[in-house]
Amino acid sequence: MNDTYERLLSSATLTAEFINECIKEDNLLLLICHNDADALSACGIMVGSLWRSDARFLARSVNRIDEFFQQLDESSADADCIIFLDLGSGYVKEIYNKVGEKKVVIIDHHQPQNFNIPKCYVHFNPHLEGLEGATHISASGLAYLVSKVLNEENYIYSSIAVVGALGDLQDKDGQRRLGGVNAKIVEEAIDKGLLQVMDDLILFGRSFRPIHAALASTSNPFLPGLTGREDVCYSLITSLGIKVKDGDRWRVLTDLTEEEKSKLYNGIISFLASRGLPASSIARELIGAVYELREEERWTYLRDAREFAWLLNACGKTGNAWMGIAIAAGVRGGILEEAQKLLEEYRVQMAKNMELLTRPESVVSMENVIVFNGGDLIDERQVSSLASLISSSGMIPQDKVLIAWARYGNRIKVSARANRSQVEKGVNLGSILSDVANIIGGRGGGHNIAAGADLPADMLEQFLREVDKRVGSQLRT
Repeated sequence: MNDTYERLLSSATLTAEFINECIKEDNLLLLICHNDADALSACGIMVGSLWRSDARFLARSVNRIDEFFQQLDESSADADCIIFLDLGSGYVKEIYNKVGEKKVVIIDHHQPQNFNIPKCYVHFNPHLEGLEGATHISASGLAYLVSKVLNEENYIYSSIAVVGALGDLQDKDGQRRLGGVNAKIVEEAIDKGLLQVMDDLILFGRSFRPIHAALASTSNPFLPGLTGREDVCYSLITSLGIKVKDGDRWRVLTDLTEEEKSKLYNGIISFLASRGLPASSIARELIGAVYELREEERWTYLRDAREFAWLLNACGKTGNAWMGIAIAAGVRGGILEEAQKLLEEYRVQMAKNMELLTRPESVVSMENVIVFNGGDLIDERQVSSLASLISSSGMIPQDKVLIAWARYGNRIKVSARANRSQVEKGVNLGSILSDVANIIGGRGGGHNIAAGADLPADMLEQFLREVDKRVGSQLRT
């Protein structure tokens, strides 16, 4: 990977030089990012970096690139340069048709559209350098590489790049550990004293939540019957003979002995197996690398990088992306307190959504895909997060690709997930969803293993049939 990594760094330098030239010319920069954890991390990194460079800038998050196009005149009239973060690579031609010769920077890790880049554009994407955008590096990692060229002091954002990569579920190497370029960023964060990494059970709030609360708060992986159910978690832990209190003090995961952790792990697996779930696949998600941000207070939701990512997701998926961007950029105080409240509400809502989506009447199994129908009951902004939860829950047959959808007005938001085995057999969801959505008047794209689409509601049935057909064709190739 050394040659491709060097090419990536060279591309990061060119991108930073382009942005720096805009700063020197006193250009107004408009940052446009998506609304998930990786995007908000990337935007926070760029906000902090541009602030340090005394740049003039505005930042805005959108749920879909359509939102940017629809408000184009209002949002970009005064901007001299538009910087897209975690979106744009699949829409280069459309962006060019909309904004013309205006300066544009695209920092994205999704599969790029085959389109010649205009001279006034800079396109920073790992796929263009021979790297995989689904596992090697996320948008926040790319933003971090650019920020370091702008100013060496921006190393302080290395841990935020780790948060973004984990939020994008790039720790899927079988050991729940970041690899590729992400691993190099992890090393930098460790060297600077910003990050601590250890192998352990992956439970949220491991150092400050009571054990049963930490288990109930864990959403990555989603544990059916346990996530969101403190009462059930309490009963399970006590039934295993594990003390939940030491005197008057609640015990936390870090208080447990290795023997107690082993009991807890086996107890969780037995509980899931008793519910007919493939416990072995979930078991692989329960143990791995724990990434702790050393400069964050132990009692906050920012100490654990995965939970930090969940907090950013909660902000973005509830219409409060500005809070997530501010926190990723380094703001704390009252905004963090509000975001932590938001996260608790988001956890409850996501647990309810999971219950709705996984009811038998909401699930339709086709030949090659399994469809979860959110209808009007699920917030379309949360469909991608729900698809990730379902895919981590062990509820999906290994021979099926997951598709979840929700309706908003006369449109449908779709999110799809494959597993690593399907990708190795040739499945490329980003390509499939892009092609099929374009045929029926929608938009789509993403990664080989995870992708999304937006389409007219009356075309949903045709979309699902065609996606099912193409997944089957790629699996049989």
